[in-house]
Amino acid sequence: MKVLLIAGKDDFNEDVSKVTGIGRYVREVYRGLKKQIDVEPYPLFDYSSIFSSVNSVIKGIFHDYSGYDIIHLLSPKPFFPLRKGKAKWLTTVHDLFFLKYRESKPSPYMQKVYLKSILNSDALIVVSSLVKDDVEKLGYKKKIFVVNPGIGDEFFTKPLARYEKRDVIKLGYIGKLDSERKDVIRGIKVFRKIKEKNVIFELWGSYNPNSEIFKKIKEESEKDPRIKIMGPAPDEKLVEIYDSFDAFFFPTKEEGFGLPIVEAQARGVPVILFKDARIPDEVCENCIKIDEELPPLDYIKSFKEKYYDKLRNSMRKFSWENSIRKIINVYTNLI
Repeated sequence: MKVLLIAGKDDFNEDVSKVTGIGRYVREVYRGLKKQIDVEPYPLFDYSSIFSSVNSVIKGIFHDYSGYDIIHLLSPKPFFPLRKGKAKWLTTVHDLFFLKYRESKPSPYMQKVYLKSILNSDALIVVSSLVKDDVEKLGYKKKIFVVNPGIGDEFFTKPLARYEKRDVIKLGYIGKLDSERKDVIRGIKVFRKIKEKNVIFELWGSYNPNSEIFKKIKEESEKDPRIKIMGPAPDEKLVEIYDSFDAFFFPTKEEGFGLPIVEAQARGVPVILFKDARIPDEVCENCIKIDEELPPLDYIKSFKEKYYDKLRNSMRKFSWENSIRKIINVYTNLI
């Protein structure tokens, strides 16, 4: 079996500081597959300029893929190969947010191209049961395989101190701050309903200081000294940051998979979500779901103490080892 993995020009980069979430997926899938099968990376897509974007599409169309059994696009791209031969064209769909949110939307024409590329694939890998439902609603009738992504082995290591005794309860968020979909402003407004002073809300993540969403976040946080804008979470300190939380408050509207939810629970940290959020069932079975008020602080603290081991054990299924094994099973099923 010979497999070609196709992604963006920087997505195979070993430097984790220079890749996106999809880039991390690309890197981990390639790293895992090359230990077991004949796999070749093809960093095809380059969107740094109009010329390079057009050139990427042209190269993708006229490249000779006939020597491969599987052509695997690791995320949806404008891809229509002419010389495919016997190769099966497989696409991983992480979400369909490019149809909904301004921050993710390409032009109407490119939306149609992305959708056509997905629908023309011989089969799809989707990252959750929720994304499977979404692509089925598009009218996709061919094979769909649900393969959840994994998290790194570092999330399953034992913390130095299981419970840190302190007088302050710490809620935390990790993710893009100025994102319409993440809805951090709603989270802040709900947090500010808490009257107790012995609680803080740490906001970790990147942002554009000139964006209107971030300006509103900053304005809200300046009204309450318990809200701390921390900046980007360094990759090498991510586990340490999760371990410092008594709970992870994730006010997102929806997730294709919900990697931060899995990461937090793998560290034994309770996750608080809104009941109206669209989250895959497989990651939020043990989450605390709220309407417009957070639970009492004593409940949050006792939840972590009571369900610490259960949360950690329930997330062990989301390992990269399991994900890679399932991806190889998909390849075998297609050829």
